Amino acid sequence: MASGNKVYADFTSLVGKPSRGSKSVVDPLGYDQAIASGSVSSMSLAHGKTDEEGDMALRAKKAWEVAMGPGKTLPMQAFMAWMSGTGVSIFSILITGMILMTPVKTIMSTKQTFAPLERAGKSAKKLDLTMQKAAFVAINIAGLIFGVYRLSLMGLLPTASSDWLSFIPAKQYMEFSA
Repeated sequence: MASGNKVYADFTSLVGKPSRGSKSVVDPLGYDQAIASGSVSSMSLAHGKTDEEGDMALRAKKAWEVAMGPGKTLPMQAFMAWMSGTGVSIFSILITGMILMTPVKTIMSTKQTFAPLERAGKSAKKLDLTMQKAAFVAINIAGLIFGVYRLSLMGLLPTASSDWLSFIPAKQYMEFSA
């Protein structure tokens, strides 16, 4: 490399004589004084929404993430069920119990799960999360169905007629021969 090739930039032409009430340096491209001072959020400017609309959209997006959360556990539960086998043992019964109880608990706590997202402040509008709650419950019902299917594979559901023999009354004979 030659030491004689130096790059030189002269920025003195950009700096004007400062006068009272005017800027001495031009703002760079993309810089906005209103955003820098914090009076307007950058997200609301980018989407053309007010802060309240942006907040509601963000809460709706977060609600969909919460609603789809139980679906992320289903593959892990299926893998654990496959690893435990279909035999009736303490480990496979515990895994199946966990597969059944997790959706029941989460369905029972649906209101508490979505409560922080419905209204996030005193002045915030209440957000309608009916679709997110329905998806949340549907995914948990799918997990519950998987648990019942698992019980069926293990032979713990009374699905055959021989499972109900104790409820069939004994046949009464009219006469006996000796």
